[in-house]
Amino acid sequence: MTFRFSPRPNRAAEIGWRDWDEKAFQEAQVADKPILLAISAVWCHWCHVMDETSYSDPEVIRMINDRYVPIRVDNDERPDVNRRYNMGGWPTTAFLTPDGEVVHGGTYVPPEAMRSYLTQVDEVWRTRKADLTQHVAELREKERDARAPKPGDLTSEIVDGVASLVRGQYDPQFGGFGREPKFPQPKVLRFVLDEYRRFGYPELATMLHKTLAAMAGGGMHDSVAGGFFRYATTRQWEIPHYEKMLEDNAELLSVYAQAHRTFPSAGYDRVVRDVIGWMDAVLWRDELELWSGSQDADEHYYVLDANERTKHVAPFVDRTLYTGWNALAVSGYFAAATALGDDRVGDRADRAMRALTKRMWDVDTTSLSHFVAGSGRALTDQLGDLAGYLAALLDAYETGRHPAALAGAVAVATTLRDRLQDREHGGFFDGPSRVEPGRLGVRERPLEENALAADGLLRLAVATGENEWRELAIRTLRSFVGEYRQWGQFAAVYANAVARALAEPIALTVVGPEGDPLAESLWRRARAATEPAVSVARIVPARDAERLRTLGFPADRSAAYVCVGTACSAPITDEASLARQLEETSQRHARAS
Repeated sequence: MTFRFSPRPNRAAEIGWRDWDEKAFQEAQVADKPILLAISAVWCHWCHVMDETSYSDPEVIRMINDRYVPIRVDNDERPDVNRRYNMGGWPTTAFLTPDGEVVHGGTYVPPEAMRSYLTQVDEVWRTRKADLTQHVAELREKERDARAPKPGDLTSEIVDGVASLVRGQYDPQFGGFGREPKFPQPKVLRFVLDEYRRFGYPELATMLHKTLAAMAGGGMHDSVAGGFFRYATTRQWEIPHYEKMLEDNAELLSVYAQAHRTFPSAGYDRVVRDVIGWMDAVLWRDELELWSGSQDADEHYYVLDANERTKHVAPFVDRTLYTGWNALAVSGYFAAATALGDDRVGDRADRAMRALTKRMWDVDTTSLSHFVAGSGRALTDQLGDLAGYLAALLDAYETGRHPAALAGAVAVATTLRDRLQDREHGGFFDGPSRVEPGRLGVRERPLEENALAADGLLRLAVATGENEWRELAIRTLRSFVGEYRQWGQFAAVYANAVARALAEPIALTVVGPEGDPLAESLWRRARAATEPAVSVARIVPARDAERLRTLGFPADRSAAYVCVGTACSAPITDEASLARQLEETSQRHARAS
């Protein structure tokens, strides 16, 4: 692997960094040396500072090379390593035993402290190795016991409890959740928006408007080039941390697009176009028809006005293609195309969806790669990637322009079921079983990614009519009932999936020839639905004959059908009647919840 260091002058490359692999761990065991694990990211400001300071200090370089086996990991390329070893942020500086257990660690460590840590850990390892090994083993065992799955029943109290927690963490003065540093929390915002769509509580609308306006009007938004920085260092959203991530902007694009659909006069369409403008101009790779991963932090560049920026080189863009982030971007562009009624945005989403499938999905092995860099595709079947890709395929299917995406979604769900399912407790592991050193030898069950996977499976069950996927989703969600509270506001995505599971699914199907005026008008109204439990499908008899036979709707007339559970409406043949049916269905659903 080619290691990436700060773009500014530094000596970090003089350290004998190893890749994360079995060879490095074997070297540590044979040499009886502790491991220094550095987790960094190409966009990370403090990672760069550490390269320029601590890892450029001659004594630090000498001590690491003499007394440690140093391993350097890119956070974006190895989220599985980061999940198990992150010490609270980036950079992560972790001291490990030769078999991969954590001895000590933190984030940014300045040179003087780094020299001290290197000396102390080395001394403890040489003089008190047995005690240290026993201590870390005991701590690890306690962690395993604390995270043992505790299944339970799905109830509305789960959703209400998380909603209450989110309300309690809301900042009524400046918007957002918590104090500082303040992150945008797009999954929390989507939960709040969907709760508003379900129940119409005015205070939820207030929370959304305050937060969305504050983010778009504050320093976290780049008013010159567009897009959002990763987070704000102040409660007032004034001073950002200047990296710009595809992941964050894709999720915020979806939130603002969905907010515009629910609140069309609030002006969120301007923010949607702004984010798209930056993503198109900076991250889009036209030759590959996908988006790059991130743009570097540069606190000096981003404080310049538009004229001054033209005199400087823009911050570095990491051109690596990440599957999960691109899937989020596809979903964001599909949401934006619907919200704006802009076919050009939808066309870009179409192209990216096809490119994502072509480049990242291996049809022969039904396997999904995590990223593509110069060395090719790498790291397969990560839960976050599969969950994001499943959602993007379903979003594509619901546009009516990608009928084959439904079969693709079934294939992805099958991979989830067959390779990642925790058959003993329910839910999914974060990656497939494989031989890996350190803590990667034990698979984990992350809540957020499991919730996203379950949400996709619930949608797939409605789209296909195959109850197997719903049962798999329910079992997944039930497996986290005993532990979701410990995740705090990060359980919002879980609560949203539980809310979908508790609701009676609504399937809205429009049947009719392509280009038929009646079918197209009914389809426009169907696509305008914002009820969270609704799944939509466009069936063209000449194109989708097999699917139409499965559904059992007549092929010789244009009509819409609204099905709640297994009960379907009579054929609906005008927009007004469809609107009334949807309104009645939504009210019934809200009362039932």
